[in-house]
Amino acid sequence: MSKQQKKIKLSQIRLETSYRKSEKDLSLELSISRQGLKVPLTVEKESENQYVLVDGYRRFYALDFLGVEDVECSVDKLSSEEERIVKRLGIELHTKKRTAYQLERMINRLLENEKYDTKLIASLCGVTEATIKKYVRGSSVKQEWLRKGEKNNAGRHAYTDIQNLNISEVNKDYIADKYGDRKINKTAVGVIKKATSEKAFKDIPEEHVKECVNQIIEHQSKNYETVKEIVSENSLQAKYTKSSHTFMYNLTLVWIKNLERVFSIRNYMDYLSDRQKLKLTKSLKNLILMLNPPLKWSDFPQDKQGYEDLEDEGGENLEH
Repeated sequence: MSKQQKKIKLSQIRLETSYRKSEKDLSLELSISRQGLKVPLTVEKESENQYVLVDGYRRFYALDFLGVEDVECSVDKLSSEEERIVKRLGIELHTKKRTAYQLERMINRLLENEKYDTKLIASLCGVTEATIKKYVRGSSVKQEWLRKGEKNNAGRHAYTDIQNLNISEVNKDYIADKYGDRKINKTAVGVIKKATSEKAFKDIPEEHVKECVNQIIEHQSKNYETVKEIVSENSLQAKYTKSSHTFMYNLTLVWIKNLERVFSIRNYMDYLSDRQKLKLTKSLKNLILMLNPPLKWSDFPQDKQGYEDLEDEGGENLEH
């Protein structure tokens, strides 16, 4: 049966929970005042002179603000509160007008009724069950995080990733605060999530995790090797592990090869001043002394075979 189009007094329309942080929209009010209402409100008829609003809360508030008395509506037959939520949710999931916070509240409200589960909600709304579960799996996220995030328009789903990090609650709170204050974005949270899943990260003492996280945030890079370097370095600061040690050893060889490449550029070497050469020589000498080499300078091998291949102590190639 097709919906009935009808002019209804705004005063005859009852509101249910809006699920929005705020329904007021000045830009919408301005648009309606200039061009009129383009999309009718959707309501259900409760009695001859009473209707309940299904879809169009922002439009309703804009019309009310403008003092409009009669409004064009699309009238459905009466259903239940849950069925009206399903209608609204189906629209919102396909139009993406609402935030993830609002959609989560609507889905959780449906799940309070034992009649509904994620599979049924997905079917009724014409989406996959995975889409609905995405809004449910973060149910353990701290409410104070969500309040701040919604207030500051920080995306919802990153909080679920933060909640599931394998670090202390104190450090989770630290990351959540940075995210909620918009000092880091969802991409940064994703990099932190990937970094904390590294084997080497588990060797970093909890009291040093915050420092490591700050370094990751500061050096955000499209090249994830930079993040792995930060994690391995912090791991080795705590204790020796073969994997972190090998990673840093191979990385050091790469740095040396890059240095050799620069030194092979004639227009670089030929224009170094004596003072610059002295400074570079002193720095290189200090690095060699830190190695405490077991050989005399005269005994050093002349070929490059010792570091042409990146490998571990057992001979397995570990080039990254």
